[in-house]
Parts: sequence; structure tokens; C-alpha cells
Amino acid sequence: MSSFVRKYIKGDQTIWVIVVFLALVSLLTVYSATGSLAYKTQGGNTTYFMFKQLTFLLMGIGVIVVVHNIPYKYFVIFSVPALYISIALLGLTLVSGQNLNEASRWFTVPGIGISFQPSEMAKLALIVYVARVLAQHQRDDGPTEGAFWPIMIHAGIVCLLIFPENLSTSVLLAGVVMLMMFLGRVPFKYLFFTGFTGLAVVSLVLILAMNDVVLIDRAETWAARVERFMDEETENDQYGSDYQLTQSKIAIATGGMLGKGPGNSEQRNFLPHPYSDFIFAIIAEEFGFFGAMAVVVAYFFLLGRIGVIVNSSKRTFPAFMVLGLGLMLVIQAFVNMGVSVGIFPVTGQPLPLVSMGGTSILFTCFGLGAILTVSRHNQKEKAREKAAEARLAQTEQGN
Repeated sequence: MSSFVRKYIKGDQTIWVIVVFLALVSLLTVYSATGSLAYKTQGGNTTYFMFKQLTFLLMGIGVIVVVHNIPYKYFVIFSVPALYISIALLGLTLVSGQNLNEASRWFTVPGIGISFQPSEMAKLALIVYVARVLAQHQRDDGPTEGAFWPIMIHAGIVCLLIFPENLSTSVLLAGVVMLMMFLGRVPFKYLFFTGFTGLAVVSLVLILAMNDVVLIDRAETWAARVERFMDEETENDQYGSDYQLTQSKIAIATGGMLGKGPGNSEQRNFLPHPYSDFIFAIIAEEFGFFGAMAVVVAYFFLLGRIGVIVNSSKRTFPAFMVLGLGLMLVIQAFVNMGVSVGIFPVTGQPLPLVSMGGTSILFTCFGLGAILTVSRHNQKEKAREKAAEARLAQTEQGN
């Protein structure tokens, strides 16, 4: 077993442990949360969705194993082609994508019938591209102004293509890119102007939708979510317009400190999408406060290990890539959990590695593989340095 781990499981071992832990949480919770769905769609086969999730998780771990053995220099090489392919797929999806929950987010590959969300691919491609541009424009004598426009143009195109069907993903991705540019020393005046413009556009669309002027089909849904979130009168109304959040809070509150136990959730029968958008509420109900906090701590540990990898990277590209991919994953996790407890309005963001869904799992695992390949490289570099120091010490002793 130890030889297998040394051969195939490389990079930061803590991240591997976190991946396995979240995968186990996912299996237990998805099995419980999909009970009603199984009776509606699978004739009562309650293990169908669990085994489907297990398949995706095993495939995801396989993706991590493969990707974390690829030298990160290839991410630099393929970042531009991957970005343009993602942009093309986003455009096709916007025009003729498959609808789910009233949103055209899915692209079906012709001939083989496999569907996936191009926005998940675009997130990874854009972050790697931004890391490449920031690395190319780093200087010792001052900020990197030349990085702004290439990043702004490509990030703007990607976010605008995602925006009509998935506001939360567009805003989340834009925020991560802004953070990367800030840490990459892009002048603050550019970032302020960009952030203000983006906020103004989103606010305008929502305000117009609230006043029955709909510029984008999904704008009415977004506006309704924001209005429900801001409306204090619906906060304690179990059957009001804020039904989702109310059921989520009931699940969390009734879970107590220790939870009801795996498979004993009651709110799964009332909570919409308990296996994806509100899966954290089911975790809190079945595993209690301590179980929910274990998941929160796991993401904090992941963020900490990402910081360690960034700090130990001696080159700028891998550091920026790990930073961007890590921030995207962890911020998305906290947004999902924040929705369940009422900190944020409903966004539709899945909980990474936990929520049911193949596209999210596979692309999240690809991102984790990219993070681990940098960690693996850092470990090899450190080992070479130690070996060189040992040889130098032996030489000095011999003299």
C-alpha cells in the first residue's frame, strides 16, 4: 500500500486526505438526500444516485492522479487554446444549449450525447490564462500595467457569455480574477474602475428587472431571489416566498449538535435540490453542528495548504495558478454554505466535491490535480536542493 501511495499519490498529502474526506461526506449525504428523487425517477432504487455519484468521484480521483503527474509547463502551453475553445463552447451553449432549471447551461457533444457545463471548463481555462499573463508581466521595479488589458478583454468575454444564464458563476469568476490581478500588482485604479463598472451593470439589470423591465430572461429570477433575501417579512414564513431558505434553516436547527444520523433527514422531503444547492443543510441536519463544522474546517485546511503551496513556489506562474484555482474552489464552497445559513441569496452554486453532479466534480478534480502538480514539483525541487546541500557538505568535509 505504501509503495502504491509513493508511486501514484504525490504532492500535498493533506489535500489528498481532504479530497477523500469530502468524497465520503458526499456519498453519505447524496444517498440520503436523493431518496425522494429516486422514488420519483428511478422506481424507488435509492442506491442509484449514490452509485452514480461514486462513479463520478472515482473518475474525479482518477483525473487528479493523471493531471497531478503532468508538468505544469504544459498548462502554460495549452492555456490559450483551452480558453478559446471554452469561449466557443460558451457561445454555442448560449445559442443552442440544453435547458435545465430554466437556464441554458449544458452543451451536448454531437454524436456521443454526453452533456456538460462549458462554464466549468471556462473557469479553469480563464484562471490558468490569467496566471500566465500575470507571470509574463511581473517586474521588480513596479506594478504590471501591461497585464490588465489582455486579462480584461478575455475575462470580460468569458464572464459576459456566462452572465445571461448563470449570474453567480459570472460574478464569482470575475471576483477571483480581480483578486488575482490585485495580488499580481495590477494598478488599483484599473481594478477600481473595472469593479465599479461590473457592479453598475449587474445592479442596473437587477433594478430594471424589479421594475418589470427585463433585459435578460433570467433577470426576473435573480431579482426575485434578491428581493426575497432582502425581505425581512418572509424570514420566518415557512410557506412564504422564501421557502427554500426557511426549509434549510429548519434542517440546520433540528440537526442540533450531533445530528439525526445518516439517512434520517426529514427536510430532504421538503427542501428543493437537497443534493446540490442545499446539501450543506442536509449535512448539518444528519451530522449535526460538529459534522457541519468538520466540513467547514476541511475547506479552511484546504485554503491553508493552498497558501503553503503558493509560498513555496519559486516561479510566478505556478504560484498564480494555484492561487486562482484554490480561491475559486474555496470561495465557491463558502458561498454554497452561506446560502444554506442565509448569509447570501440563493445562487445555485454546488458545494465542491460534495454536491451531486458529474461536471462539477470532474472539473473541480482537474483543478485540484493542477494544484497538486505544483505541490509535487515544489517537493521535488526541495528534495534536489537538500541533495545538493548534502553533496556540498560532504565535499567540504572531504577537503
